[in-house]
Amino acid sequence: MVKDPWWLYAYWEIQPAVEREVRNQLAPGEFSGLQSVLRVYDVTGREFPRQAANAWFDTPLSGLANNWYIHVNAPNHSFVAEIGLLTKASRFLALARSNQVTTPRFGPSEEIDEEWMTTEEDYWKLFGVTAGVGMGSSPSGLKELMERKLFSPGAFSPGLFSPVKRPQAQPFWLAVDTELIVYGATDPKAAVTVQGQAIKPKADGTFSVRMALPEGTQTIPVEATSPDGQETRTISPAVTRQTEPQKAEGRKQQAAGSRQKAETSQ
Repeated sequence: MVKDPWWLYAYWEIQPAVEREVRNQLAPGEFSGLQSVLRVYDVTGREFPRQAANAWFDTPLSGLANNWYIHVNAPNHSFVAEIGLLTKASRFLALARSNQVTTPRFGPSEEIDEEWMTTEEDYWKLFGVTAGVGMGSSPSGLKELMERKLFSPGAFSPGLFSPVKRPQAQPFWLAVDTELIVYGATDPKAAVTVQGQAIKPKADGTFSVRMALPEGTQTIPVEATSPDGQETRTISPAVTRQTEPQKAEGRKQQAAGSRQKAETSQ
């Protein structure tokens, strides 16, 4: 998975039978100094593995790790990773190969991703419960709630917070709200739900959703069911938002105290 233009995140699960099969290919003298590594291939502009990678590097793994952050330092490049065993003689035996990912370029994107676009009704059906108003509420009611939170009618557009209009009764003001992006990956044919609502993975198995994040702690169950329906896995991130506004008078007093301390020091 892509973390940002410079970092990737890999996670894996190797079945014992697969590892035994690969280890059986090792000669008796190759077990000494055997190391688990992630081999990361730069496949930008290539049809890997039909075409050779542009370059590759190994990241040694420690302990019983099943996930790893990888520093690629290469915006706008495509990568594939393999986890495997590396012998002292530099012989590499792959256990599994990842999907291909592309890091974003460093700078504003020239593309508008339609995956982020949704209708108002669909957006609120999925994320209304996160706003604390219940799954059965109407889109118009949810919209009114968020507009009240932002102090101004018309300040909310579906799936995106717009600049908030200035309240007429207040000469100076500030309004802040927060959104959350949940993303992950699984089998492309798996059935995925976020907070009980179905999400269709992309062709490479990745998925992402965007939701409002109100005050307090929110638990967001993400569930994936295998294509044959025989196995289900659930991960439930818990996210806390705590907004603590500071009074302007307090800041002024703090600033005055800092100036006085500075003058005394001089």
